This record gives sequence, C-alpha cells and structure tokens, in this order.
Amino acid sequence: MGAVGLIVFALFALLVGGCGGGGDEEALSKSAFVKQGNAICKEDAKKREKELTDFVESADPKGNKEALQEELIKQMLPIYEGTAEKIADLGAPAGDEAKVEAVVDAMEEAAAKVEANPQSAAIGNLPFRKANKAAESYGLKTCVI
Repeated sequence: MGAVGLIVFALFALLVGGCGGGGDEEALSKSAFVKQGNAICKEDAKKREKELTDFVESADPKGNKEALQEELIKQMLPIYEGTAEKIADLGAPAGDEAKVEAVVDAMEEAAAKVEANPQSAAIGNLPFRKANKAAESYGLKTCVI
C-alpha cells in the first residue's frame, strides 16, 4: 500500500506541476494568429447576422426607425466587443505585439464611439474605419465591418 500511495502521490505531483504553466507557452506564429483571428471574426460575424435576422423578425415594422436601429446596434455591440477581447486573448505573435495591440485598441475605440453614439453605426462604417484598416493591414480580413 505504501508503494501504491507513493506512485499516486508522484503522479498527482506531476499533474499539478504541469497545470497552469508560468508563461512558458509559445506565442502563435503570425499565420496561426491570422488564421485563428479570422475564424473568430467569421464566427462573430455570423452571430451578428443572426442577431440582425432575429431582430428584424421580431421588430415592429411601424416602430420608430431610428429607435429600432439604435436598439439593434446596442444588441450587436457586445458581440463586436467580444471579438476584440478574443483577438487580444490569442496573444500576439512575437515581435508583433504593437501591431496586434493597435488592432485591438482600434476595435475597442470603435465600440466606445458606437456606444456613445449608436446612430453613427447606422449610417455607415465610419466609426469602424480605423479598426478595419488596422485589422485588414494585419491580415484579419474577416474582421472588417
């Protein structure tokens, strides 16, 4: 029983020691980051499309157009904000930290502008231009709104 207990303890120690690593994870390559980032943006674009479809199906067509647009934008904005967070959580490729941070910062800035003035998103992509340019220049082409 003592030998079995020692083996169980040793296995437990190995498992615990391997959990939660202290930052020894390798950064993604740029191509892996772009691939995963584009997948995130594509999935979140589908979520925004579904939100739009659901909203249109349930909205009162006789309602105030501006109020309806604002309500829809406020419902979709958290998805966009989540996209920025997921991109940030990927971890930038080594040497590209500033570029990725610029993309995320521009996305967060766009979200803040739209939150402050939802109608700005209803008339075009003006609030997203800086974020779109930063994302596209880094290869995150599906992140462009």
